[in-house]
Amino acid sequence: MADCPGPLARASLASLPGDGRLVVGFSGGADSVALAHWLLEQGLKSRILLAHVNHLLRGEEAERDQRFAEDFAQSRGLALQVLRADVGTLARQRGQGAEECGRQVRYDFFESLAPGCQDRILTAHHADDNAETILLNLCRGAALEGLCGIPPARGKVLRPLLEVSREEIERYCQDQGLDFVTDSSNLENSYTRNRLRHQVLPVLKEINPRFVQAAGQAAQLLRADGLYLGQEALRLLDQAQTQQGLLAARLLEAPPSLWTRTLKLYLEQAGCGRLEKKHLDQAGHILQKGGAASLPGGVQVRCAQGMFWAGKESPPQENAPYEIPLKPGENPLPGGKILVLTQKIRSETENQEKIQKLLFKNALDCAIMDDTLIARNRRPGDRLAPAGRGLTKPLKQLFQEQRLPAPLRQQAVLLVSGGKIAWCQGVGTAEGFQPPRGCQTWLAVEIRQDCGK
Repeated sequence: MADCPGPLARASLASLPGDGRLVVGFSGGADSVALAHWLLEQGLKSRILLAHVNHLLRGEEAERDQRFAEDFAQSRGLALQVLRADVGTLARQRGQGAEECGRQVRYDFFESLAPGCQDRILTAHHADDNAETILLNLCRGAALEGLCGIPPARGKVLRPLLEVSREEIERYCQDQGLDFVTDSSNLENSYTRNRLRHQVLPVLKEINPRFVQAAGQAAQLLRADGLYLGQEALRLLDQAQTQQGLLAARLLEAPPSLWTRTLKLYLEQAGCGRLEKKHLDQAGHILQKGGAASLPGGVQVRCAQGMFWAGKESPPQENAPYEIPLKPGENPLPGGKILVLTQKIRSETENQEKIQKLLFKNALDCAIMDDTLIARNRRPGDRLAPAGRGLTKPLKQLFQEQRLPAPLRQQAVLLVSGGKIAWCQGVGTAEGFQPPRGCQTWLAVEIRQDCGK
């Protein structure tokens, strides 16, 4: 790409693919005119498709804007697609505000024009738009995500002018001799955003003439923090999620700012619609105290016996009984688990007493593989004699001694050899199945959660 000196020096196409259609949202205002002209200067003419939406809300003025878009495209040899949509009627039918409905109509139209994986949608949002959005979200009591402002990229949508101010865009149009149209509704203070633009931003610029740039810098810093917290939330979700839901205790070990994000991710996966703070507060209360509730999207949530569940169907019941023959290596189990049996060899440098203590929990005599070894889940009346303790107890009592969470007790995997329990997840190896003292090899037991489940 060619460098762009002057007013649009901070415009960027850093994440633009090498090919594919560029659908440019083109209202005919100064910002979209500047963007289209700048893209032409970058040698991208063959890839540009201007997309204009006539919302049919401003009478003759809307028709004037459409004619301007058609003349601009024709005079520069650019492709143009126009959508005429009665947004006023659509908003009433959908129960939406005209502004929200108009935005949805525009982006649906843009996306329909960019079906290819290399296609991109370019909008002319600029630094002043970003500052206004941050202020608007602050007035609404937004969380971190709202204070990050307008993202430079989201999916196929790119915003090359996001670091360029409105003043710089208008100066670029003047320098290049570019005509543009003005939406008269942008001059009215009846809209909240316009009041911020005309009454609040001028005061903030008096305090700091570079307020717009400062707001953009703050948004960048907050976006970096948000990205890190989002990654940590995904990690926590992976650690806490099971086939039956989320382990409440695992979530609550984390700080509230983290488990709240994890909960939001999980609820969105379950099909929740647009979650507001009150919905997340309600879900968080249920996570901590137990109970049930209905959330947007027809999603039911419930927390009982240490397990938080969300979905549109009935909550999962206990696992159906299963018995699976085992072999060395990886063995898939119900619930997305993988049981791994690996033969280990003791190193000459390893301390025998230390190894022997570790073996009680995670190892079996290799000879056990000569018999028919199966994995199954818990049954009523199961009992086990833990290796080295000289006693036999019900699994229920052993689970209580180990303080194993109730959901994990129901999901515990047992290894059975010759009709006898040889090992139990969360408890360890049974007497008679542990590796003999002084053994050089043993069978290590490990249970993993399949990340694809």
